[in-house]
Amino acid sequence: MDVGLPGGMNGRQLVEKAKKTYPNLKVLFTTGYARNAIVHDGRLDPGVELLTKPFTQGGLGEKLRDIIDAKSSPARVLVVEDEVLIQMLAVEYLEEAGIEVDTATSATNALNKLRLIPGGIDAVIVDMGLPDRRGDMLVQEIRSIFPLLPIVIATGRDSEEVRTLFANTPFIAFVRKPYSTEDLCGAPARLWNCLLIS
Repeated sequence: MDVGLPGGMNGRQLVEKAKKTYPNLKVLFTTGYARNAIVHDGRLDPGVELLTKPFTQGGLGEKLRDIIDAKSSPARVLVVEDEVLIQMLAVEYLEEAGIEVDTATSATNALNKLRLIPGGIDAVIVDMGLPDRRGDMLVQEIRSIFPLLPIVIATGRDSEEVRTLFANTPFIAFVRKPYSTEDLCGAPARLWNCLLIS
């Protein structure tokens, strides 16, 4: 994110607002001149990195890789799945990949956990067929509260039909059931990378 932004709010102020919703958000600032806006007593704030302009594509890529690799705490994912065996398999795959997992068996349970879990959730994996409402309805509710939270749709339905349903929804990935470890764990990681780059 550029430190100097038009419109009356600088990059630091925008990040302060974003961190109220996403306390574990990692930030890479770019600047050619406004370093003082993000440096306090000679130090950057926790979770903030700085890349000075001009920079090369290689330099940007290396800095992003460092930020991704240096995640200070394990990612935390909420799995919303009412089929017990599938939920257990998802938890096993994610925990083996070093991801902390919380579970919910309904849309109502998921929304309650999203509001109450200390430190927040880094991504949600949503089953399309939930007992109290459809997965796409839950996604709309999540988006109204957490507009940038990465969401992975897990479904056994036709993938094109599901992709069309979410065509205009940002930060969405898809995994087809039955899924592999690579598919399930890779989907949230791709979304986290998109958030870091955007």
